Amino acid sequence: MTVVQALSIALVVLLMEWAEGWFAYPMLNTPLVICPIVGLILGDLQTGIIAGATLQLVFMGAMGIGGTLPADATLGSVIGTAFAITMGKSVEVALTFAVPIAALGSFLTLLVYFIHGLFNPMAERFCETGNTKGIEILHFLIAFLSGVPKAVITFSALLFGSGPAERLISMLPQVVINGLNYASGLLPAVGIALLLRMMWSKKMAVYFFVGFLLVAYFKLPIMGVAAVGAVLAIIIILEERANQKAAPAAAKNAEEELFND
Repeated sequence: MTVVQALSIALVVLLMEWAEGWFAYPMLNTPLVICPIVGLILGDLQTGIIAGATLQLVFMGAMGIGGTLPADATLGSVIGTAFAITMGKSVEVALTFAVPIAALGSFLTLLVYFIHGLFNPMAERFCETGNTKGIEILHFLIAFLSGVPKAVITFSALLFGSGPAERLISMLPQVVINGLNYASGLLPAVGIALLLRMMWSKKMAVYFFVGFLLVAYFKLPIMGVAAVGAVLAIIIILEERANQKAAPAAAKNAEEELFND
């Protein structure tokens, strides 16, 4: 990997991390968005798209709840995808690097929190004096600085770490490679299961089984299931709006009947 490519990927990470904080978390630093960009920079967009979709499923249920530190999906996905493309390997290799790197990257979140804490006295002073301009500048600065450690680690890992990583993969026996192939198919299901564990309710369960039946018995592709889900979502929204409009009218009629009696 050239210096220009490593620097370009690091700048993309920095930009996405800044945009994530500045634009109120639009999920631009997710594998589904950032891995295709990595593939485009390295000249293999197809692998970047496949890796992004796979890793998005893996890390879909990874999120910080309370004081927990989630796996750093951005760092793991970028480095894992870049290593897989530069070594000419499959998406399974990207998964091999992405999961442990993401787990180690969670400790980087502590550094980001520490950086945020350094600006707390300044933020409190701006709030006390009513300095709105200073708060805006501070918000922009913090959003930018939060991505700097991740960008630096990404650049260093891509520029100096591809050689040792390639030697490590070449040393792995075939049985381990086969196990990674099976794991690549299993981990997305684990990611979806983690997400369902947080979202599962009696009200939502029926939609899960609708999707399952569409795939298992009607052989509908993922895009078809997504289209059906979009139609159902629109129907539900329209019904809720109609109920909201009908509720005041019903209450008014009931009030009129009460006084008429």
